Amino acid sequence: MTKNIIILLVLLQNFLFAQAQTKIIDMHIHSYSQSGFGAQEQPFDYYGKKGAASAELHRVETFAAFKKWNIVKAMVSGDPQSVEEWAAKDSNNRVIRGILIFSPDDYGLDNVKFEQMVKDKKIEIFGEVGALYGGTTLSDSIWQPYLRICEKYDTPVAVHTGGGDPGGTYTWSPKARLKNGDPYLIEDVLVRYPKLRIYLMHNGGEEWHEHALRLMAYYPQLYTDIAVELWVEPNSQRTVTEFLKNAKHAGYLDRVMYGTDQMLWPYAIEKSIKFLNSLTFLSKKDKEDIFYNNAAKFLNLKK
Repeated sequence: MTKNIIILLVLLQNFLFAQAQTKIIDMHIHSYSQSGFGAQEQPFDYYGKKGAASAELHRVETFAAFKKWNIVKAMVSGDPQSVEEWAAKDSNNRVIRGILIFSPDDYGLDNVKFEQMVKDKKIEIFGEVGALYGGTTLSDSIWQPYLRICEKYDTPVAVHTGGGDPGGTYTWSPKARLKNGDPYLIEDVLVRYPKLRIYLMHNGGEEWHEHALRLMAYYPQLYTDIAVELWVEPNSQRTVTEFLKNAKHAGYLDRVMYGTDQMLWPYAIEKSIKFLNSLTFLSKKDKEDIFYNNAAKFLNLKK
């Protein structure tokens, strides 16, 4: 077989794969304003890939990936200004407005301002709540006024679990402590607000993915995304594979949602989709549920 024929076959395979790709909801995307672009991430990913050159190029490249991979909805969290900029430039109504928040008073917020943003649909999902980076957990008293508002307006909550930015405690997040990423630490929230729609970002991460699964078993309203584990580095891919196998075996795969958490690297969207599709123990239906159906149910989207 000649080199040209091999290239043509690869191109044909990629074309057919793209054509057959199911609808996707990405439950974990980040937006940035230029002033804070790259302040919290390493300049290169694990594989030595440099991130997008600017906040606007990052948005443009991410929107292009949405189109290429049939991502019909994306939960976008970032500072409120960047989220609104993304929503304003979103002609396809893909953006679900989130907010990246580490402490309840970030962006000058208080519970009154927060409630108004929820009422105005400026916040459609409360998250990513990165309480770990602020030295707290979602069960702490300072977060309860916000959670009560979310319950009142049936606004979903997305909470960071697992680890964080390596070395971040020494730079931009001095209060961050790894122990606060344990999903078990949000159990009091699940008890206080049984009607609250909530999902664990990163499914507990490499550290506590079994804790995430056990919480899902005990609290049937709890969902999770699998996010950064699908692409960021080989050990994360190993542990998310273990999590997905266990979730399927236990019967909880119907509450696992796709996400990328691609941060500065839009190419990671394609990388994560291909990795999930490469897992042969997942059936076609399993993959369609993770990519779209589970999130559509969580978000109460109309068919």
